[in-house]
Amino acid sequence: MDEQILNNIPGMDSAKQVVCIDADALTESSFYDNFVSLNKPCLIKNAISHWPAMNKWSDKEYLKTLCGENTSNYYPHMNYDDEKNMLVDETKVSFSQILDLLSVDSDEIISAPSILLERTPYNVLATDMAGFNFLPQPSKPIAYPTSRAFFYKKAGTGWHYHFVDETLMCQVKGTKRVGLLPPDKITDDIVHDIFTTDAYLLKDAFKDKDKEKIQPLIAQVEPGDALYIPPFWWHGVETLEKEYGITVANCWRSPFHVMGDLSYPTVRKIWKKSLTKPNKNTPFVVAFGSLSFIAQAIRLFQIPFKPKNLNN
Repeated sequence: MDEQILNNIPGMDSAKQVVCIDADALTESSFYDNFVSLNKPCLIKNAISHWPAMNKWSDKEYLKTLCGENTSNYYPHMNYDDEKNMLVDETKVSFSQILDLLSVDSDEIISAPSILLERTPYNVLATDMAGFNFLPQPSKPIAYPTSRAFFYKKAGTGWHYHFVDETLMCQVKGTKRVGLLPPDKITDDIVHDIFTTDAYLLKDAFKDKDKEKIQPLIAQVEPGDALYIPPFWWHGVETLEKEYGITVANCWRSPFHVMGDLSYPTVRKIWKKSLTKPNKNTPFVVAFGSLSFIAQAIRLFQIPFKPKNLNN
């Protein structure tokens, strides 16, 4: 199993729960103002309970009929952040074969990540997703796919962060436990090298003097739920069941004032790399960064005049 993904992180036993809210109580404006705009994660109960996928995708034969002949990658291990570890034992087979492997009652770990649902040949499954009442018209993401599915059995996901774009981790089948760490300098200085090399999978990766400085959050994501994961937040994922599960990651563009906020270590690193070692992405970093600075200035000007929501 993948329990070492969270268990080896200091403070996880006493981690605070991520803010939880029911989808029926969440509006587009409250979701944006209280979470997206503040770059603050939340667990949204029943966010996708209305999706046809909740019933249809549990039917292996239904999936085989629509997509079974497609060729996909699968891995007999968890999803690592280190690409060298991820590519070990990569195998290409038909999606039907992957579904059969997932359905076998065994201790084998199976991970079939990043099945792109907005592109051929898997876009035939897109009609089984019915959107979100609190996010009616999400903008197109900058870097990540709009919608991608993860089919897995006992395969967690190693600690990583998204350098841009917003994410709703939607749980179609199975239950996951997700740990999150805030995108501040203290945390980043401690965990960056440990997480990007997957060193945390071994015990005692953290120095004693650093352990009390780490303040994780925790969320249990059940079928029908969606976990909002803002950019720059470190997060690791464990599975809680032996049966196979399905997760869909839906992404959209971050607000300009968030994506270029220099208070986040990740943003400062992106700027530094782009300016000291110019590359093909440098013009985009400068353009989006400039828009972000303008958006931040406008936001600072508007805050004193914005009416307070007494219900929050």
